[in-house]
Amino acid sequence: MTDTAVNSDPRLAAALVGAGVASVGWLMAGLRERGREKRRRRARQEDLQVALRAEIQHYVDILGNPRFDLNEAWRAMVETMESDPDYVPLIPTERNDTIFQASIDSIHLLPEAAIQPIVRYYNQVFAIEAIIADLRDTGFRDSTQPQRIKMYTDYISLKLEALEMGRSALEALDESISEVRRAQAPSLSIPGAGRSGRK
Repeated sequence: MTDTAVNSDPRLAAALVGAGVASVGWLMAGLRERGREKRRRRARQEDLQVALRAEIQHYVDILGNPRFDLNEAWRAMVETMESDPDYVPLIPTERNDTIFQASIDSIHLLPEAAIQPIVRYYNQVFAIEAIIADLRDTGFRDSTQPQRIKMYTDYISLKLEALEMGRSALEALDESISEVRRAQAPSLSIPGAGRSGRK
């Protein structure tokens, strides 16, 4: 179609302009929706990470409490068990993965750098819960004292490893949460920025 034909029919020109405006409008609406979705995803990321961080910090604080040294507790318990072949320690149940279990379907939202240390930590928590179940079982009570001491030692070792893994997970979460918050912060418009001092 020639320019002359377009110019000679104002209705056609108006339709072309209208189509162009509509296309730009659709494009802008799509960009805005993608921006909103990205902000919603970042908000969900932050909420999930803050919740997981609180749960991990709670257990790390317990495990790392200087008033209850795990190594000292282990030594004292082993001494008691060695001095009394019939002594069976009472091991309380624990639940330190409530938020993780409730959020398992959303873990994929986490940044990749945070997922591995978090999953490693919670796998250790699951291992602790499993050995606690064994220590509370009648099979443990019916074992010989050397066997009980070995299992109790494994239990304390798992807790010490969980302490280190928890600290690593907290470091990863702190960095990840900071990155999410930096991404959410509005960029500052500085007059003259990008001009390299040129007039």
